Amino acid sequence: MPVLDPPSEDPVGPYSRLSHTQADMHRRCPKMWYQRYVLGLLGGSPPLFAMGHAVEGALNRVMRDSPVLVTHDATSETFDSPLEEVDISGTGNLVIRPSTQSNASWPGLNLATLDVSEWPRERLEITTWAKARARIHFEREWSHAKEEWLEDPNRVGDWDSFEEKRKEEACQMVFAGIEFHLDEVENCMKENGGPSFNDWRAGKNRPKWPSPDGFPYTHTIAHPCAESSGDITLVEAWEVARPWFCDPDAGLFALAAIHPDGWLQGEYDLVYRWTGSPRIHDVKASVGTSDFSFGYPEQLATYAYLWWSTHNKQELVTELEIWYLGVPVRKKIHLPDEKSLLRLENRLKPLHKKLKMSEHNPENEYPGTPAPVRTFAPGGVLTDSTPLTGMARCGSCEYQLVCSDSPLKEELAKGGATRFSPTSEAKVNCIPIGNIDPFVTIRGTVREPNMVKQWPTFEKEYLEFFIDLGPSEWLAVVIKQENPKIPFGFEHGATVRIRNGIIASGWKKNLGAHKRLDVSASGTIELAPTSSEDDATFAKLIPEEYNIQAQVYNFNHQDGKWAVKLIDDTGSASFQVWGGEEKSRAVLEGYNPERGDEVVLVGAQAKDQYGKIVLQARVTKTFATRLRPKP
Repeated sequence: MPVLDPPSEDPVGPYSRLSHTQADMHRRCPKMWYQRYVLGLLGGSPPLFAMGHAVEGALNRVMRDSPVLVTHDATSETFDSPLEEVDISGTGNLVIRPSTQSNASWPGLNLATLDVSEWPRERLEITTWAKARARIHFEREWSHAKEEWLEDPNRVGDWDSFEEKRKEEACQMVFAGIEFHLDEVENCMKENGGPSFNDWRAGKNRPKWPSPDGFPYTHTIAHPCAESSGDITLVEAWEVARPWFCDPDAGLFALAAIHPDGWLQGEYDLVYRWTGSPRIHDVKASVGTSDFSFGYPEQLATYAYLWWSTHNKQELVTELEIWYLGVPVRKKIHLPDEKSLLRLENRLKPLHKKLKMSEHNPENEYPGTPAPVRTFAPGGVLTDSTPLTGMARCGSCEYQLVCSDSPLKEELAKGGATRFSPTSEAKVNCIPIGNIDPFVTIRGTVREPNMVKQWPTFEKEYLEFFIDLGPSEWLAVVIKQENPKIPFGFEHGATVRIRNGIIASGWKKNLGAHKRLDVSASGTIELAPTSSEDDATFAKLIPEEYNIQAQVYNFNHQDGKWAVKLIDDTGSASFQVWGGEEKSRAVLEGYNPERGDEVVLVGAQAKDQYGKIVLQARVTKTFATRLRPKP
């Protein structure tokens, strides 16, 4: 099966799986992986990235179409799949997939079959039909790619100039993919449909995960073009040879194959199955001359391992191939045997444990030791040129200006006093990001513990209680953890110590303004019969506000949240504004930050978010955090 959902008792979770993308980035440079996945620094998104999605999406839509149901000039939406939301892990991790509902409206069931005289009978005819479909699908995919790129706050480059130079080239890549697929169709005809052809003609033994063809997953009726006997026809071969691919209407990473133990995942481009055994082909919208070509054979080997491991280690892939559509050329990749797959497993599993399962990822464990940069000719052919060693890879790395190990690193701010307004010489004192430490340790007596539904949705329920530090000295405590580790003996009247909480300002109608201790992912609770020098006094428990001067590295906006990643010479931190446009306007005062801007942030509060410190805006009737360009 090309798709396998996580096990019901998922020991890893959706955000802690390893992928080839991460493993290969770590191979290229451990520090590069650290910058991306530990610090969360996102590189820019050039139009080239969007082009790849448009090419693959258009190619898949053509392969999904049927030449006996879809005319050459039909709209792109004619053969769209009905969709549904699926919780694949039982944890609320919803993905969008083709529908499995019995009442779903599938186009293959609703469209009238074209007259037999309109069915293509030879390669030139079906090529003409497929390329006409490609033009229509490509315009849709290109427009969608452009819209997504324009909405991406991390976009870099100029779409119009890119489109003028590369749009037709991208469409020609789709045509190249069509020709490669038609080679498969012709091979299928030569083999008279392969070992499952008679079952297909009878509408029997449809796979659990069928190739996207416009019909329901559980369809048991013969295809409209299926003949009752005789040699296979061209249109039958088109239907039979169709590979499995991610349905172009499905959501991102909705159709992944996940290792039975949950630690590895991948999403195949094309899986041909008509020969009776799986053959995996990967589509590249490129000519293959970049250094990425060095990692592609291992990507295909990882897919071969994933297929093997998701089939009880009983079924091996029989062919691996890369389609370099920009040349165009099909490149065969060495096929690993079982011993090779086990060696790959023995290398990737410890890497997963290190990268994804460690509680902490100290920077010194991810040195800036780049792999050599190799040169490739078109088609991913390794040349005889001597690899560039040392720090040569830094020249093309998106972190070259901020990485502490890069010889190209620029000087960044280190805190200190700086002007905040272009109209005033007054300065604010800024703290280096790496010195921000909002955590406190307190000891006191528990009072009135209770589970309380949380404002504003009142869906989550957290443990809340008061803690008395002395006469008239108390804090309201909120344990913002789903399953907090509460020590035995915790109850009203118990003396406890809370570590790594953050002091905030609270307000409730029955309490008025008060001090609150937020205890999130980093926080712990323990019984504390004796005091410690770590215990803070009540007088020192004051909500902190932070000023920093930094560079805007990237944006992380989400629904209801405006967010930016800031970086200085000592570290990085996310700054976020919740509450929609009204709140973000108050913070930005008309300023529209861009990547690379030098900024000054004044009056931010620190939060513990999933074990990482983030900075958050505070906006009230009398005060607002401010983010401004550095004068």
